[in-house]
Amino acid sequence: MSSIDYSSRDLVHTERHATQPGLLATLGLWLQRSRTRRQLSELPTYLLKDIGLNEADRYQEVSKPFWQQ
Repeated sequence: MSSIDYSSRDLVHTERHATQPGLLATLGLWLQRSRTRRQLSELPTYLLKDIGLNEADRYQEVSKPFWQQ
């Protein structure tokens, strides 16, 4: 049976990079925005009312490019 030994230096190095926003985090955020806006565009009107939105709100959100918040 083999085991993997991580030094504390490796763990600190990994944690530091995990907390810094970087290219992968930005790309993930953009992908999430793109998906949620596409899903919003496909919702029926009665579900929009359930979440407190109207067609104008939907259009405004769906019209934004994925890189805009």
